Amino acid sequence: MKTAIYVLSVLILVLGGVAAALWLTPAPGVGWHETRYGLHEGRELVRQTDRQGRTRYVVEDSLGRKLFHVPVRNCLLDVRFRDGQLHFRENATGRTGYIDPDGIVTIPTASLPVNHEKFTRESTEIQTSADTPESRLRTKSQPRKRDSAPRKLDDEALRRIKAGHPFFREAAKVLSGKLDVDDSERRRVILDYCEHFRTAYTTKDLDFLRQVFSEQALIIVGNMVKAAPDNHDGVVAGKRVEYYLRTKGEYLSRLSRAFAANREIDVKFSDFRILRHPTLDGIYGVRLRQRYTSDRYSDDGWLFLLWDFRDESMPLIHVRTWQPATDVHDTDDVISIGDFNLK
Repeated sequence: MKTAIYVLSVLILVLGGVAAALWLTPAPGVGWHETRYGLHEGRELVRQTDRQGRTRYVVEDSLGRKLFHVPVRNCLLDVRFRDGQLHFRENATGRTGYIDPDGIVTIPTASLPVNHEKFTRESTEIQTSADTPESRLRTKSQPRKRDSAPRKLDDEALRRIKAGHPFFREAAKVLSGKLDVDDSERRRVILDYCEHFRTAYTTKDLDFLRQVFSEQALIIVGNMVKAAPDNHDGVVAGKRVEYYLRTKGEYLSRLSRAFAANREIDVKFSDFRILRHPTLDGIYGVRLRQRYTSDRYSDDGWLFLLWDFRDESMPLIHVRTWQPATDVHDTDDVISIGDFNLK
């Protein structure tokens, strides 16, 4: 009997110790030490380390809400998003890729050399299980949420474009059956993308614009500036135009601020025309008149967009130019595909 009481007492003490240990053990996700790398483009990379020294990386928004766990492991990570991409390099293979703002991973089929000075120099063994959906990598040739195959308008959609619509003439040209197959398919894609290009400004969709411009895009923007009085009589010389050459990143950054500063933005197209390069297959120009109106600014001018279909899976805009309508006396004055030395 004494032996049984002794054994029971020991068991109670052991079980009590186990219960106390379980009570004091933090719940999963509690007690992580965090290292933050700063907010960039509305996203922040956060390194989390638990009491056992295990490390993981998460991406949070500007309010500190977790968006997703970084879905790669054994990689060297960049510390910030750049033009919507968080770059990484695999330690084992040396391949480079990027994670988009939605946590989708892309490893291009031909990874290009990158400037590794911008990556973190810390241990980057990401503690992500290899069999979780988050860590399944996909190559650029596989479909992605936004980099999917180009959309194109079918015949029924083209027939719904009526006279008076800016795309009517080009839609009729495609429906005529007089174009070769490749030319017709590319023009369908341009028509669809240009409508999304227009609505991207009204819906403030930076992600679409980030996708459609190439990384080396030449972007010429113009602003109508009201001149100050040029003499003591208070005579105003009128408006002048200031032109600026922007990189893709600079253009999108300024556009983001414009989106934030204006509640309403309206963009209307007219005089729309698609131009095929006479000698370079896959190169197209789009010329159109754009009327832009927002809470704080408005202008009326001519846009030219240089499209590249040489990678059929992802057409890109390499050039965007703008000229005020007051400087264009006829369409020959509009910058066009013949004004660029393309090779």
